[in-house]
Amino acid sequence: YLSRGISPKYCENDEGVVVLNQKCIRGGAVDFSKSRRHDPAKKKIEGRVISRLDCLINSTGVGTLGRVAIVPELAFGDVIVDSHVTVVRGGSERSTFYLTNSLLNRQPEIEALGEGSTGQTELSRAVLGEMALVVPPEGLLNAFYSSAVCLFEKRWSNDAESATLSSLRDTLVPRLISGELRVPDAEKMLEEVG
Repeated sequence: YLSRGISPKYCENDEGVVVLNQKCIRGGAVDFSKSRRHDPAKKKIEGRVISRLDCLINSTGVGTLGRVAIVPELAFGDVIVDSHVTVVRGGSERSTFYLTNSLLNRQPEIEALGEGSTGQTELSRAVLGEMALVVPPEGLLNAFYSSAVCLFEKRWSNDAESATLSSLRDTLVPRLISGELRVPDAEKMLEEVG
């Protein structure tokens, strides 16, 4: 599967479908805090929903073209990408995981595939689809998946825990400093959350 996202019809409420854009793809990961929302009543999303372990590639613009990210476990419903992002997916979850990891390691090469004038550089699906990849035998592919996917899952778990702790810190510290909350009360709140 090799497809660009849609030109979304954005909505300002939190009821639409999450749309990932170029700003969401950094450091091999997806930053959902920079996403927006699409109104699926104005434009259908069938066949455009991304999946766990999909490879997302920024496909337009100088400075962002070629960035690659792996999609983590999606815990909040459907997610799509906008037209500046290409989704790459293998025939199975195992092959998608291998494909995404291969492309994560080839970001400079992918960036060099961009065509067009300064400021309007674009990565076409046809050029991306022509990239040669070494495909391991099924047994090796399965062994790679079994040994490496747990590392990504742990990273995503750690990222979620870190976000929760940051949120608690940002909530509790000002209240502790102002005297609005006492340490024993904060400890009780942490026990309830943890």
